[in-house]
Amino acid sequence: MSDERDPLDEDDPVKPREDEDGSFTSSDFHTVTQKLILNAANDMLTEAKLSWPAVLPFLETARDMARGDFEQAKVRLHTLQAQGEQWVDAREAFLGISVADRDDGEEWLAETWWISEIATADGDPEQVRAIIRALEKSIVLLHVWLAEKEGGAEAPPYET
Repeated sequence: MSDERDPLDEDDPVKPREDEDGSFTSSDFHTVTQKLILNAANDMLTEAKLSWPAVLPFLETARDMARGDFEQAKVRLHTLQAQGEQWVDAREAFLGISVADRDDGEEWLAETWWISEIATADGDPEQVRAIIRALEKSIVLLHVWLAEKEGGAEAPPYET
């Protein structure tokens, strides 16, 4: 690219928005990814002086490649985090996403978010209450799954 961006530059248009608590939401991730792709395409156009019709096939190919990688992405809930050389209980569950290149298997994206930060990202107490209700239902379903796996142990009742 024509100019190297400083990741610490406060005015960098690609830098993710940080909420007051410093959290980085999944919507921020999509926004940053889109900006990176657009900036790369813009830089390529500027350097190569290609017309948009000449560049469009490259952009479409990049989208297809990224889509293919995301289809094979690993999205997991985690409960342990690294502390030095040990694994310790995390302060809460967190969501992790890992995206690897579908051709060579090399990871090119790895991000994590605390569940509570995802739930509170919009700052809407009613939405947080709805998320809590949904998570409580998920916990019941997990107990049912465990009961079935452990051979008929009593599972809590599930209300819809």
